[in-house]
Amino acid sequence: MAVQSSRRIKQVIQNVARLFTESTPQARPAMPASYATPKDMPVQSTGLRPLDKALDIGGLPLGRITELIGPNVTPISGGTTSIAARIAAKVQRQQEMVSFIDLSRTFDIYQAERCGLVAPHLLITQPDTIFSAVSALESAARTARLVTVIMGTVTTLLANIEIESLRMLLRRLQTITRASDSAFLFITAPSEENPFDPLNYPAGFPLSEMADVRLWVQNEAWTHQDSLATAYKANLTV
Repeated sequence: MAVQSSRRIKQVIQNVARLFTESTPQARPAMPASYATPKDMPVQSTGLRPLDKALDIGGLPLGRITELIGPNVTPISGGTTSIAARIAAKVQRQQEMVSFIDLSRTFDIYQAERCGLVAPHLLITQPDTIFSAVSALESAARTARLVTVIMGTVTTLLANIEIESLRMLLRRLQTITRASDSAFLFITAPSEENPFDPLNYPAGFPLSEMADVRLWVQNEAWTHQDSLATAYKANLTV
């Protein structure tokens, strides 16, 4: 299921707002897709109804990679990790384990708790290398229903790795995800102005081609009260 950038949903999460409350986000109906979406694909609901509806299949595909592309900012947008944390919290409520593999060292546990995540069903690792991260992902794929990998800018993260090693990593990643019944969410930030530019990924590691679903976060806006973030709004392109 290749998801094209031409399929644009304005304000899929008009309120991913209220990340810190229980209100339901609003969204416009999805535009007609130019390809056939397999309706029988097993999925994990995101718990965000407008997003599930926009995805056509009802959630994140299991045994597949979903890429969540944040704005081109450094450090990586806290909004994208908040979206991931909110989705993970919904998974936890089904008594399922969730895992965060934080390569970018940007995961905010306090904000994650405010999004609803709880420790008993949460595994957090901060590997030093992409090789360690893939090993952690392989382990998490056996126990966690949702595995989230926070990568940040992929070209920077993988800058000093040889192409053949990257190809080997990609093949291993493919083998792990396809053999699992987990959902895999990769959080990235583009190095180029265009988030769909192939140059956002190093040669030998075309993550964009491997991802079955790609979500692009745009027009972020935070609402603060007493110096605390109380709501987050963003548009998503699927």
